[in-house]
Amino acid sequence: MTGRVIVINPCGKTGEVVADSLRRHSLDVTLLTGPSARKDEPGFLRELHKEVDKGDVAAIIPIFFPEVLSAHKNEFPGILIPLDSPEKIKLLDNKSSACALAAELGIPQPRFFTSPDEIETYPVVFKRPLGQGGDSVYFPKNRRALENLLKTESHPVVQEYIEGENVCVDTLRCPDGGFYAAAYRVLEPKGKGVSTLRAPADEPELSAICGKMLEHIDYHGICGFDFRRSITGETYFLEANPRFSGGLETTLASGLDLPWLLLHTQRF
Repeated sequence: MTGRVIVINPCGKTGEVVADSLRRHSLDVTLLTGPSARKDEPGFLRELHKEVDKGDVAAIIPIFFPEVLSAHKNEFPGILIPLDSPEKIKLLDNKSSACALAAELGIPQPRFFTSPDEIETYPVVFKRPLGQGGDSVYFPKNRRALENLLKTESHPVVQEYIEGENVCVDTLRCPDGGFYAAAYRVLEPKGKGVSTLRAPADEPELSAICGKMLEHIDYHGICGFDFRRSITGETYFLEANPRFSGGLETTLASGLDLPWLLLHTQRF
């Protein structure tokens, strides 16, 4: 590949990890910060067009909110933008629709609650349908805390809290049928927040579940999956994130170079 690769909205460390991966393959990478694609779509597109107009751009990779760039791919002819349709991205990204997809496929999930009256034990897990990192997931410790959260969100996902640890799988599904996956265990934190301590794991069954979900909707591209493993060994689907995950550095350390593969296996 010749020409620059623009990594857009590289907030946090993930964008730097993607850029470093590609630079190790001698690619010219531009990290483009600027307005959030979701909060200021016109500003996001304006800054991206300004950068593209400088010339010599071969590919554009978003770190967050890929559905926005996906919806505007036709504005950048001749440039590789390895994203599936905004509809498929939203289907996976929205916690409610991702849970519905998992239920349709018979994938185990924590118990769902539709009312505080159904809950006997706290904490529970409260999720906003859309969000990133730790800004959309809460662990209310009592009914009052849950009811206060319910006032702020009309369609939340409320589930049983499972004692245990998170296991994540980073994946890439390719248009030619290829599928790549690498798993890792999340060691911290136990409560709300974004984890920074992870360890590679061998999880072929979870990788197969991820592949099954992506195949079911014929999704192509990057997607990270979060699961919860209980202290007694049961594993439950939590959510899908159709973008590079915060655990990408661990995935790269395990030998799976997803940014490089993404650019060389996708043909949209």
